[in-house]
Amino acid sequence: MSQVQHGGYGRELASSVPIIDFSANINPLGTPDKLIQSIKKSLSNLIYYPDVNYRSLRKNLGQLYHFDPEQIWIGNGSVDLIFNIIEVLQSKNALLLAPTFGEYEHAFTKSGAKVEHFYLSEQNNFQLDINVLIDTLKVNHDIDTICLCNPNNPTATMVNTYQLRQLANYCNDNGIWLIIDEAFNDFISDKEKYSFVQELQDDDSVIIIKSLTKYYAIPGLRLGMALLPNKYFVNTLIDYSEPWSVNTFAAELTPDVFNDQDYALKTSQWLSSEKAYLEKELSKIPQIKFFPSAVNYYLLKYREKDLYQELLNKGILIRNCDNYVGLTKGYYRIAVKSHLENRQLIEKLNELMGS
Repeated sequence: MSQVQHGGYGRELASSVPIIDFSANINPLGTPDKLIQSIKKSLSNLIYYPDVNYRSLRKNLGQLYHFDPEQIWIGNGSVDLIFNIIEVLQSKNALLLAPTFGEYEHAFTKSGAKVEHFYLSEQNNFQLDINVLIDTLKVNHDIDTICLCNPNNPTATMVNTYQLRQLANYCNDNGIWLIIDEAFNDFISDKEKYSFVQELQDDDSVIIIKSLTKYYAIPGLRLGMALLPNKYFVNTLIDYSEPWSVNTFAAELTPDVFNDQDYALKTSQWLSSEKAYLEKELSKIPQIKFFPSAVNYYLLKYREKDLYQELLNKGILIRNCDNYVGLTKGYYRIAVKSHLENRQLIEKLNELMGS
C-alpha cells in the first residue's frame, strides 16, 4: 500500500534553498508561550512513564470542550486515532467524500473495508449537500460507516450542526457509524455553530475527532483527541490502542494552555485580517480560481502551468492536490500564513502571471 502524500515538507526542501511553506495548514503564530512553558515543566518527568490513561489531560480537555472526560480518549495526533477507531469499528463498507483527507481511505483499506466515494461538485464549490448524501445512503444499504472532515480538507467547506444532526439521526436509525473529523474547527470564529461536540448524545453512533496539532502549531509534538458517545466505546478503544502512545510533554499539558484567551484572540484577528487580504489580492488574478473558504486554507484551480513547480522555483511550497480522489491536475491548496509571507506569495503569483 502506497503512503499518502501530505504537505509540510518545507524544512526538507529548504536544506538547499530558502523555502516558504504554504503546504501545511499550521497556525503561523507559532507554538504558544504557555505551551512551551508547560513542556519545560515536564522536562524533569522524562525519567517516568506517562500516565497510561492520561487522566489529567483528559480532564483538562473535558473542561475545554465541556465534555465528560470519561468519554474522551487521547492519541498521538488525530491520524493515530483515525486508524485505531476504524480498526475498532471493523467496517465492511465505508463512504468517504471526494475530495477529502487521504488517511481515511488508507485506514479503511488497511482494516479490510471496501471504500466508496461521494463526489463533491466543483459547480457547487465542493459544498456538501447533506440531503443528497442521505438520499445516496437510502439506495446504498451496504454502507456501515461514513467519515466526514468538517471543515473539509482540502476544499475548506463546512456543514453546520443542524445538517450534521440530520445525518446523525439517519445514521442512528440505520445502524451506520458517523465519524466527524473536526481537525480545523478551532480556527473558526463561530466554531460552536459547526462543531458537533455539544450535540453528541449517549445513543448516537457518532464519533468526533479533534486535533490540537494545527491550532497550537505542534506537528512535531502530535496530539489528538476522540470524543465518544459512551464509556463502553472508550474502553474498547483503549484495548486497541498501544500503551504510552502519547508522550510526557503532551500528556502533561497544563490547563492554562487550553485557556489561553490571548492566543485565541490573536489567532482570530490574524485569520480574519489575512483571509480578507488574500481574497482581495487573489480576486485580482483572473487566471487563478480560488474557492470559498471557511478556514485557514484555500483550494485553488490553475490549469495553464504546473503552479506547484513554478512557485517552488521561486521559493514557495504549496500543496499539489492532484493525488486527491475527486481532483485532477491543476488543483492546489495554500495555507493562510503571516502577512509578510502572504504578501510574498501574492508577489510571486503576480510575477508568474505577468501582472
